[in-house]
Amino acid sequence: MTDALRADPPFGGTLSYIDSMIPSLVPSEQRVAREIVEHPEDVSMMSAADLASRTTTSAATVIRATQSMGFKGFQHLRLLLLRDLPSRLEPDTAGHEGEPREWLPSMFRSAGEELATALAPLDYDEFDRAVAAMASARRLLIVGNGASAAIAQLASLGFLNSSRPSEAPVDAIVQQLTARALTAGDVCVCISSSGSNGVTLSSAEAAAASGATVVGVTSYQRSRLHELSDVTLVCGASVSRWSTGLITGNLAHVLLFAALELAISAAGGLPATDPAVMDAVMDLVGRDEGDASSSAGDVS
Repeated sequence: MTDALRADPPFGGTLSYIDSMIPSLVPSEQRVAREIVEHPEDVSMMSAADLASRTTTSAATVIRATQSMGFKGFQHLRLLLLRDLPSRLEPDTAGHEGEPREWLPSMFRSAGEELATALAPLDYDEFDRAVAAMASARRLLIVGNGASAAIAQLASLGFLNSSRPSEAPVDAIVQQLTARALTAGDVCVCISSSGSNGVTLSSAEAAAASGATVVGVTSYQRSRLHELSDVTLVCGASVSRWSTGLITGNLAHVLLFAALELAISAAGGLPATDPAVMDAVMDLVGRDEGDASSSAGDVS
């Protein structure tokens, strides 16, 4: 995948796109990008010199920062900020003070607004390549650690439901050993929001060395995971500013895998949901403890 990016965020997605680029910028360019994200209305009315003064940089740095993020230039960025202005609504509540019933609805609305623009950094051609590789893979290994561990488990369950077998070992050593055992024709999907989780990167390196296709799922452009991946899916860079630590990036990745499952099922001519698998799941969760114990005793 080429590193030459062309910024083309959808309506309302410009700030999420910029969020996904910040870690890949040099410090002076990061100051410019953060100022844009934190004060988009102000920046949309500024000149490059004005923004440079506000960020203690130079006009050349401002222009270079916008071009590094894939925009044609600062004027291109300003037009996108002005275009997105109607999509930015003032939050009802600035924090979570008071009774939960006062701030909880606003918290959920804020998360919903972030999710609505979470796909802004996604390259749809890369998504299509991921679907093709995963649909035809002999073995499909899914790796996630830390906050991404639960996403890997949910994804594996979802692929089982859509008749696409996958593996998602929880132990980091088993992840790396399994990645080393992959061969050409296999796919290793590595999930890391930051793109720099060392444990997950070890599996990505092992899978790449074994000749398998590496699909990276991350929230930021140009990360170490991006460098190791044959296909990179970027979404969910926006992180809520609620002091509760609400992070919508993980929710965006859960939805991304749900979309992958649907697309892979369609590519293989399979139903989106295997009724037999769903019946089996409902049968398992519907048993009471007595039935489960009795069944386990019969097996042993």
